[in-house]
Amino acid sequence: MQNKSSFNSMFPLSLEQIDFLKDFEKNGSTIQFAWLSGYFWNLANQNSSNVETKTSTFSLEKKKTNNIITILSASQTGNARLLSERLHKYLNDNNQQACLISSSDYNFKKIKDEKLLILIISTQGEGEPPEEALSLYKFIMSKRAPKLDNLKYSIFSLGDSSYDLFCQAGKDFDKRFCELGATQLLNRLDADIEYEEEYVKWSKELLILINKTVTPCSSFLKKNLVSDSETSVYTKYKPAIATILNNQKITGRNSSKDIRHIELDISNLNLKYTPGDALGVWYQNNSDLVNKILKLLSINTSDIVTVKNKNKNIFDALKNNFELTNNTKNIVNKYTDITQNKFLKEIIVDNKKLESYVKITPLVQMISDYPSKISAQKFVSILRPLTPRLYSISSSQSENNDEIHITVSVIKKNISGYLHLGGASGYLSELLNIGDKLKIFIEKNDNFRLPQNKQTPIIMIGSGTGIAPYRSFMQERDNDGSVGRNWIFFGNQNFTEDFLYQIEWQKYLKKGLLTKMTLAWSRDQKDKIYIQDKIREQGKEIWEWIKENAHIYICGNASKMAKDVEKALLYVIRKYGNMSLEGSNEFVNNLRLQKRYQRDVY
Repeated sequence: MQNKSSFNSMFPLSLEQIDFLKDFEKNGSTIQFAWLSGYFWNLANQNSSNVETKTSTFSLEKKKTNNIITILSASQTGNARLLSERLHKYLNDNNQQACLISSSDYNFKKIKDEKLLILIISTQGEGEPPEEALSLYKFIMSKRAPKLDNLKYSIFSLGDSSYDLFCQAGKDFDKRFCELGATQLLNRLDADIEYEEEYVKWSKELLILINKTVTPCSSFLKKNLVSDSETSVYTKYKPAIATILNNQKITGRNSSKDIRHIELDISNLNLKYTPGDALGVWYQNNSDLVNKILKLLSINTSDIVTVKNKNKNIFDALKNNFELTNNTKNIVNKYTDITQNKFLKEIIVDNKKLESYVKITPLVQMISDYPSKISAQKFVSILRPLTPRLYSISSSQSENNDEIHITVSVIKKNISGYLHLGGASGYLSELLNIGDKLKIFIEKNDNFRLPQNKQTPIIMIGSGTGIAPYRSFMQERDNDGSVGRNWIFFGNQNFTEDFLYQIEWQKYLKKGLLTKMTLAWSRDQKDKIYIQDKIREQGKEIWEWIKENAHIYICGNASKMAKDVEKALLYVIRKYGNMSLEGSNEFVNNLRLQKRYQRDVY
């Protein structure tokens, strides 16, 4: 018979620990087993997951220092993260020791111990907080949120005024902090797309107030901590120049969708990306569209306008500096105010009519329907600045070292016999040829990452171009020695026309890398079938994967697909985990905290 010491040398658990586990097994429930498996998995992986983070400006938790200033970054497209990094550097350069933390890594249960909190947050979807701030949001809005009587805070809220719920996430946090007893150090600032001047002014005012609250530490030794974005050669405003290698339509000729697979050559660029990242693309407006608008408004192409304190001709300004494809309620209101058009006046007084009008009427169509003579400068004053588009990267650098791939759905609207294309998708699909140049940058997304443990199973859920990041995931797992099981749920309209990357998935299935692929075709039968239907149908097996520590990923439309899928997952967890609605929500939130439930939604 083995003695205790020889047993301990062969197994990671002692006899006493095994006896304890056996006793617990007799009385424990399924939900308790599932929760503990995730809990201990998270503990086991903490050391390895912290290695990379410690070299970044972002810390998983506040170190034992004299920091009493915490900067929380809550970003969706990277803007809030970049501003948070700038503020962190600005405060430290001015002898204020601040701790910078991503809201996804923040131990929000310790918020009651904060003295001075600065939140820089964006708003996404229908007035919702960014994905990485969802757990913090749910906690702070719940009954479990603590009193914050000792907290002083300030919020810089990023948004887009063309949406009804402008900067709503920042407003929600501001209101809730006040309800919990916190005090504003500086009034919340709601910033639109062009926020630079407002940010600079806000940060200077904030520093003055912080200096009155916290004594500056002149002897503070600034740590040489830099983030990926600071060390990268290329940024949003200093993009790389890539070359088009391939621009291929990957939907069938009878498909209602035009989806492109685009490959870019980055062999001469020091450009690094990770599966889950997005590619930022700077585009130009179509010259024909620019000329049509100018003609309708009786504006000469050589007329000079001022853009960001620089003079340029109106043609170049509209081609490179302003959004011309997305109409907004603000634009309609401003155009009506300038033209005093009686038909538009009738529309803007009814918010529902205005919302409907904006959805179906591109900017050029409105101008075509109600043309007017306007000065060049007055016209650009009503427009939104052109901003880059982000596309999920659909390749892994492990497999495509000198290339980067994206999957682009071309936006098309046929109105009154005129084809209207999306700004970026039209540029990428119709105006660029093989060999042409494109301005790009990498937008990191640390909240959509493969598990570090290569044995961990993953479930990937996406519809349409939401399949893109999973192509990069599978390429990565094919090249890094991962042995974890892989299951994809994919939905689109028709099997024969819209099965994106079909041959590649079949290859992975044959190879055994892809364990299972569950498909949902909404238009191939009388009754529409969606991904969420398949999730409910496969619920028992999904629950088994969850109990085995599977990571779940969702990529797609935030307001439709992602919400329906989450409802279906909650149903599965309630049914097979024998939980209440509240319990299933808590379970999903725990998965999110363990980085086992990640979404890339838009």
